[in-house]
Amino acid sequence: MEIAKVWFDEVKQLKIGEAIFLRVANKTEQTNLASEMEKERKEFSSLDPIHASQLFVNKVLKNLKQYVVIERKYRSPYTAFLKDTEGNLSKLTIDPERKRQLRLMIKDKKSREEVEDALNGLTDEEIEEFYLDENKT
Repeated sequence: MEIAKVWFDEVKQLKIGEAIFLRVANKTEQTNLASEMEKERKEFSSLDPIHASQLFVNKVLKNLKQYVVIERKYRSPYTAFLKDTEGNLSKLTIDPERKRQLRLMIKDKKSREEVEDALNGLTDEEIEEFYLDENKT
């Protein structure tokens, strides 16, 4: 459905907290349009996975009228919280792009100093994972 592509281009411009309500004639049209929007979101996720993960497609009945609603909500897929045995929460963050860069620099045989300069230092976990042999000597 071409209309889904056109509207999805508008959806990509949404700011956090904004939504687009697309009015549909009936339940069948609502289901079909929602499915098409999900397909567009899935395709978009290959280009911008974080932005795509913030887009939510819903079927809504409001004032006896049916809509497909696409909303952009804040979501950080690379952040989570760890609850320890005492109930304390600590923030965990992963950065797949940083890890990819680190692996490529090591593969390209960059020195540890060059890697640290490029990445503004290394975490203890990165040192343990990528430079463990160096620490044992």
